[in-house]
Amino acid sequence: MSSSALNILSGIAAAAAGFTGERAAKDGTIPGLNLAAIIPAMLGNKTGGTAGIIGTLASVAAKSGLLEKSKLVNLAGLAGSLISSGKAGTVNKAAGGIEGLAAAIAGNSGSGTDLGSIASLALTLANSVENKNGLTDMASELGTTLSGKFGVSFNGGGSAFKALDKAIGSDAKGKLFKTVLKSLT
Repeated sequence: MSSSALNILSGIAAAAAGFTGERAAKDGTIPGLNLAAIIPAMLGNKTGGTAGIIGTLASVAAKSGLLEKSKLVNLAGLAGSLISSGKAGTVNKAAGGIEGLAAAIAGNSGSGTDLGSIASLALTLANSVENKNGLTDMASELGTTLSGKFGVSFNGGGSAFKALDKAIGSDAKGKLFKTVLKSLT
């Protein structure tokens, strides 16, 4: 479950990048959205106490390079406490529009190829909107579709979103990433 949570979060990040016209790199990295820094920050500010300590330790580990791709199991475990997916079932990646994008995120393997195709699909959808408000509406619809059709939910609250502000700043990509997560609550 926890690795699928990390895959879902990375898929949402890839979609946010695609909405703003950026692509995921071949190795799966997404410019400006570093999950190794984002997830611990959100956990560290979520409830305090033990979660705060774990979040702080993970954040230090992320900044010092201890969370490498070969050690993503730790990060996946942290992601599992933030994102859950209640519905397992067939994922129709052939569906079009927002549903197809949501299906691609729900069925994401976490590979660079998958993240690249999610970003490309999001970019195609973004090109159909006329203004920035349309992108925000699209991101919200993506979150609603992930939640309703695939049972994806975000367990973070207001303090997790405040931590997101600090971890990713306020650029368009970060705002769209947050919009999708807010639609999952």
